[in-house]
Amino acid sequence: MKKIVLFAVVGLALAQTALAADIKKGEELVNKGGCIACHGAGLDKPVAPNYPKLAGQYQSYLFHALQQYQAKHQTPLYGRSNPIMSGMVAQFSTQDLQDIAAYIASLKGDVYIRDEMH
Repeated sequence: MKKIVLFAVVGLALAQTALAADIKKGEELVNKGGCIACHGAGLDKPVAPNYPKLAGQYQSYLFHALQQYQAKHQTPLYGRSNPIMSGMVAQFSTQDLQDIAAYIASLKGDVYIRDEMH
């Protein structure tokens, strides 16, 4: 029993290490992807009013949004249909998306995120 618990703990630690985000790599990937072309300098000055401000958004939200653009079989409950973004994120792995999300979340922006529900 102790061996099973030990393997489970080690496996969990390895899985978390594999998914740990690298902010520096995320910055490199954002530059490679040319994200500022649409989302603006600092990713908080979009070039069009219908493009979102990204800087300062929650990392988990950004990661899942990016993953949804990669969805092959979109449903009303999952997937985002935007040909530009779908094409942009197609080149990135899941780990890349984690890194990109971590970098963007680390940026300061003027998006107001309310932490409490009232």
